[in-house]
Amino acid sequence: MSLLRTNDPRSVARLIADALVLHADRDARAANPYHWYRVQPLTESIAKLAGDEDSAPWAPAARRLLAEPTLPERHRRLVEVLEPMASRFPERMAELADLAWQAAHRGRIGYHLGADVVSGATRPLSSHQALPVPARPAPAGAAAQLVIPFRDRSESGHRLRNLLAGLSSLRDQAPVDGGYTVTVVEADDSPRWQSEIEQVADEYLFARHEGPFNKAWVVNVGVVQSASQAETVCVFDADLLPDRGFVARNVDRFRGPGVGAVLPYRDMLYLDDGSSGHAVGARCLDGEATLDPQALRGFWVRRPVGGCVWLTREVFDRIGGMDERYEGWGGEDVDLVLRLQASTALYTFDDFMVHLQHPVTLRRPDETARNDEIPYMTWRPTESIGRIDRYSLTRDQAADRAPGPQGVNR
Repeated sequence: MSLLRTNDPRSVARLIADALVLHADRDARAANPYHWYRVQPLTESIAKLAGDEDSAPWAPAARRLLAEPTLPERHRRLVEVLEPMASRFPERMAELADLAWQAAHRGRIGYHLGADVVSGATRPLSSHQALPVPARPAPAGAAAQLVIPFRDRSESGHRLRNLLAGLSSLRDQAPVDGGYTVTVVEADDSPRWQSEIEQVADEYLFARHEGPFNKAWVVNVGVVQSASQAETVCVFDADLLPDRGFVARNVDRFRGPGVGAVLPYRDMLYLDDGSSGHAVGARCLDGEATLDPQALRGFWVRRPVGGCVWLTREVFDRIGGMDERYEGWGGEDVDLVLRLQASTALYTFDDFMVHLQHPVTLRRPDETARNDEIPYMTWRPTESIGRIDRYSLTRDQAADRAPGPQGVNR
């Protein structure tokens, strides 16, 4: 038993119940497939031990939670059953409690269940439901440029819904001294969602590309090809839902001496589908300035990188933007943050940020990808970054022009 492990009965009960939800809820896996799979052997052992009908009086409640992990009352009921057992029979609970402690501290995903969340109180929103387009408090300006890389070819339309909700929230912002501009770059085989996006974004750019999504290149296109030449740049994922003070708060952080880059959050809350609908409704339809964590259910991803990174334009230019060699999922955000840490003062804050649900591909940790072969911190572009015709060139031209590590063309 770890000397660091809590012995508080309610905390022990909560750790066990949380581990069962992490094991059984598909949204937990979707929050971060890589880290979910790494801790899955532990949560599987907890599920078997907690659900053993012969040796565990709490097994019926545990099995009901495993069968329907999305129901808040099943989680709360198991905690109620486990708490007195942890108080009266700590020796009997020791193995289960120790496994749950290991799962919580070895993993980077945690369960969040707000006190006000109840079953059936969802607010489903259609992917194409019209959201209000708040009036701009001021014209677009040059203190900040928020660049949102985007593609949605799905049948569900979740990514489009999330983007439009984020854009609506980015219009509903407190005044920003110097103003800000929101640029969306859609990278696809056609400008699929141009009309919907142009109604809400300050600037829409289309970057033709039929292959795997290249977030780094799309971001570079947004910065380099934009009409905005802002002093700060925010790389902003299309699935985030910002509060009303988001832009002003982060722009103000750069007014202090030495601030070259900002990560505005430490942990991020990945909402389940029901809470995503609730959050969009509260922020975009009801006009609430912030979201109440007690009304939300989801999964914490601890210390993720990417998602939302702020940096000065001077730093962006000096490090050569994002590494355009990364195509498909993974790696580009880690590389950016590592290069920022090496190049400037990167400040981290603890803002509450939420990620809206959308379907994902559940990649295992042992599945290799091309991006895994790219060494971090080796981006040395020898040509202009953010070329909007990068994928319009012939294959031979692209091979000649593609910059490789240490400035050597591939």
